[in-house]
Amino acid sequence: ALLELSTWISTRFENPRPSKRTAQHWCVSGAVPAKKIGNKWFVDTDAEQLETGNDLVDQVLRAG
Repeated sequence: ALLELSTWISTRFENPRPSKRTAQHWCVSGAVPAKKIGNKWFVDTDAEQLETGNDLVDQVLRAG
């Protein structure tokens, strides 16, 4: 499921929350599984739940 970035920030984090700009940087860098549709970023919450936090393991899992 895709969740708009602002909504994702408010549901995923307690105060202090990261700024929207910081979260956008995470999207661009690939740290957060997200897609840009038009001018808005949407976080793929299903893909986020599958991430382990280990970059190498996550790359292997994404490769299938």
